[in-house]
Amino acid sequence: MAVGSALKFLWPFSRREQRDEEGQFPASGYVASRDVRGARVRADFPNFRASALDRPLGGVGAERREISRARFALATYFTPTQPVTDRSSFAGRLGVLSRLISAIESQRSHVVLYGERGIGKTSLLHVLADVARESSYIVSYATCGAHADFSDLFRSALSDVPLLFHRGVAPNTDEAESGRKLADRLPAGPFDASELAALCSEIVGTRVLIVLDEYDRVTSPDFRQQVAELIKNLSDRAARVHLVIAGVASNLQELIGYVPSIRRNVIGLPMPRLEEEEVQEMVALGEAASGVRFDPNLTRVVHLLSLGSPYLARLLCHHAAQEALDHGRLTVDMGHLRSAVDLAIAEVEGRMAPRAVAELRKLVSGRYDPVVAALSEASRSSDGWFSGRSVVQLLPNTSVTAQQVERELAELAGKLQLETENVDEERRFRFSDDNLPVYLWLMLGRTRLDSPTLEADLSSR
Repeated sequence: MAVGSALKFLWPFSRREQRDEEGQFPASGYVASRDVRGARVRADFPNFRASALDRPLGGVGAERREISRARFALATYFTPTQPVTDRSSFAGRLGVLSRLISAIESQRSHVVLYGERGIGKTSLLHVLADVARESSYIVSYATCGAHADFSDLFRSALSDVPLLFHRGVAPNTDEAESGRKLADRLPAGPFDASELAALCSEIVGTRVLIVLDEYDRVTSPDFRQQVAELIKNLSDRAARVHLVIAGVASNLQELIGYVPSIRRNVIGLPMPRLEEEEVQEMVALGEAASGVRFDPNLTRVVHLLSLGSPYLARLLCHHAAQEALDHGRLTVDMGHLRSAVDLAIAEVEGRMAPRAVAELRKLVSGRYDPVVAALSEASRSSDGWFSGRSVVQLLPNTSVTAQQVERELAELAGKLQLETENVDEERRFRFSDDNLPVYLWLMLGRTRLDSPTLEADLSSR
């Protein structure tokens, strides 16, 4: 068969589509393939790489098997937008998890887990729930909202507890075998902490863990007061029900309020930032599952760029690894990390007001400024508030004073969307948008990625 005839046979389009005005085949991106509807397929047209069943799709432009395998394995281990729910991909935090379990199991205590936003509290709670269920605990998990209702939330929690575990219900009765729940014993309308604790004290044959995540979002003083009363009542009755409360706060009192009567019934656990060894463990788990290898120097840089935030560490690892896979490589290098930082910056910019982006770009202006770096870290406190003194404390060997920092911030307050307040004769500041300090830090980190003094500059933070 002649070459011209072969091309005509393989190309499924009309004669007019095959050639341009000069009789040449155009570089249109179309290939000799059709999709499930019979339509022409463009090789460069974006498409999903897997079906909704998480199975890689073949066909035009399909990736090498090892690349596809790595891509979907990493989707489990580096998921910045979702909490970790599988203990196999849970890196670090084992010390905090161990203390949390001990507080519940050995001390029969209720626990308050607190820390800054994005520090990994929700992931830890999911893993705790997984471990507890494996040990036959009944676990009810609730994410609190601003208008959480006490009766509605705890009615839902007791709907997870079979009535079989009520002290007054025999296992062979119709009531037990009908699948009814402990919530069926609650009043039809609203109820208070005392009524709820009385019912919970009748639980036998199991233990119940009630997790209240994002507790800081609750605005109702009555809800918070009822929860405090519940903790006291459950402890006084030695009920087999434990509350684990988690939220953004710098200390226990900030999250649950000053309630002296329950202090001995609650253990507060702070959630620390990731250590470098924990970032190494996160990367090692992803490598083992996917076959992707990170350059040995990258883990240190990721740790420094993430400021101990699991969210940022996973985000940078995710983007860097995907960038390598997009280029058909299974080794992640510094070039891929640079692209990852650029992508992370673009994502944060998408959540910010254009004016704020413009002003912060001017502030960084392509250089690494230790004062601005200290500002971005100081502003990542649990509640976002910081002072000139806290900024200066993060500056090594500097002659800058807290008063100078405060004056500069006061002048820039409008442009940087800073709120201000005075507490104990000290002026404090806070970014009105919590994306801004993350953006500042990433912008500054990006300017240092090509510097031979990168590690020295970032480790000073």
